[in-house]
Amino acid sequence: MTAPREGALADALKAFGLFLLVLAIGGGSSWLVRMCLPFPPWAPGLAAQLAFLSASLLIMRFLKHSWRDFGFRLACQGLVRTSLLSLAAASVFAGIATFLLGGSSGGEGPSGLAEDPLALALLSLLVAPICEEVFFRGLLQGYLALRGHGRLSIYMPAVLFSAIHALPFSTSGLTVLTAILTGAFLLGLIAGHLRAASGSLLHPILAHFWFNLLGYAMRLLAG
Repeated sequence: MTAPREGALADALKAFGLFLLVLAIGGGSSWLVRMCLPFPPWAPGLAAQLAFLSASLLIMRFLKHSWRDFGFRLACQGLVRTSLLSLAAASVFAGIATFLLGGSSGGEGPSGLAEDPLALALLSLLVAPICEEVFFRGLLQGYLALRGHGRLSIYMPAVLFSAIHALPFSTSGLTVLTAILTGAFLLGLIAGHLRAASGSLLHPILAHFWFNLLGYAMRLLAG
């Protein structure tokens, strides 16, 4: 009985190593762009996201599995249901969070985005859902699923996905930060289950889009 647990622990550590590697590449790319003064304030965030995507794709190729094993398959069935489920879950969570926060918009978020609604929209609605889902539900969940760890492949990426939101929103206050991390974890769980059920990244990307769209709308309404 101990061998499977040891195997799961070893694979979890390897997945965590992949997470740290891609995170370091993303963080390094963001830092390099931030040091170049001519770039606009939203450029470091874009650089980090594109680095997540590029590094994840390179590692997938290095692992020498089929792209389909990492979610690159066209599975359009159930996309409407995915949208309805994601909107319902995001709306319920947003309502509870707004009540607990007393109407707070959730802080300013990453520096340089709050004053540029167009950049915020492009990053949160287009770039982040694709790049982050390829990273978390494509690379990390795909790797763990290939190793035979069904539940671990869903829950571990969800925890790590939540964790990466701590730094950008670290100045938002403890209550707001807790709400953001909880929301990210909820999205991670939904996206993970959708990825496992469909075998495709289309469903988690769509769920991510709806969560971010609702958050973006709430930010605009809050002014």
